[in-house]
Amino acid sequence: MPDYQDYITVCELMGSHGVKGYIKARPLTHDPERHKLLKKVVVEKVNGQFVELEVEDSKQAGALWHLKFKGYDAPEVLSPLVNGNLMVPPEERLPAPEGEYYLDDMAGFAVRTGDGRTVGEVLEVQELPTVDAFLIKFAPETEAEFSKKAILAPWIEDCVTEIDEEGKAIVCDADYLRALCPEEKAP
Repeated sequence: MPDYQDYITVCELMGSHGVKGYIKARPLTHDPERHKLLKKVVVEKVNGQFVELEVEDSKQAGALWHLKFKGYDAPEVLSPLVNGNLMVPPEERLPAPEGEYYLDDMAGFAVRTGDGRTVGEVLEVQELPTVDAFLIKFAPETEAEFSKKAILAPWIEDCVTEIDEEGKAIVCDADYLRALCPEEKAP
């Protein structure tokens, strides 16, 4: 079985719709027309199993989609798919809209200060209840100024002043970063 770990979730499947084998889906994408591009997909069922499916038809229904899978022609055969996640391979992911970013793409970005110094690296971006935050590991040569320990820096204007997608870097306010660091510094 292929490894689906890197697959992108496009929508959440809900209950069946009608008697001809359609299932309602809640989109998780910025493009409401994305359903038209779905052909071969993978559904992760609630029990953790994966099933490969082919989309036979799709329709927009307000904020939802109605999807029809090949070979699924009645509501009762859809029940194992309800509450599952419909996924596509990473190469089918749509580009993020202008000025927006996919959080998982930012792992590995350099962390720079306003004066252009590279002081660390983004290990990951975490979605916290109130704000997204960058987990930052400081470079060994800057640990004395900042911290030996990784810190969570909130993605707010006071802390993160710029995202340089081309340069694969985030620019942070150095004073704000210092204030987030624990008291014990590297010797």
